[in-house]
Amino acid sequence: MEQLARSSRSDHAYPFPLVEDQLDFRPLLESAIQDRLAERPLQDVARAFQRGIACGLSAAAAELCQRHGLDTVVLSGGVFQNELLLEDMKLSHHGTGLQIWTNHAVPPNDGGISLGQAALAAFTAIETGRS
Repeated sequence: MEQLARSSRSDHAYPFPLVEDQLDFRPLLESAIQDRLAERPLQDVARAFQRGIACGLSAAAAELCQRHGLDTVVLSGGVFQNELLLEDMKLSHHGTGLQIWTNHAVPPNDGGISLGQAALAAFTAIETGRS
C-alpha cells in the first residue's frame, strides 16, 4: 500500500475521527470502499487511506498530550516501518510544539522487541545476582 500511495499526487485524506477516546475506523473504511466502487485510481485510494491514518493518529496523539500535559509522542512498532506514514505523522506535528521520537539505532519491529526483552532479562539477572 505504501508503494501505491507514493505514486499518488493526491492530498486527500479519509476521515479517521477520534470519538469518545477511540479512533473510529468505520468512516475510513467506508470512504475507501466508496472510492473503489467509484473506480477512483488505486494509488489515490491508498494515499487517502494512509493520509487518513496519519491525520487520525496525529489528532489523537495531540489530544492525549494536551489532556495529560505531555509534549512528546513516541512512534514505534512495525507499522512505522511504513516510511510514508512516518513522514506524514512527523509533518502533521510540525510546528505544534510536540516532540516526535522515533527509532534510530533499533528497528521498530520485532527486532526492537527482542532487544528490549534481552535488556530486561540482563537487568533482572543483575538485580537478582544471577549472571
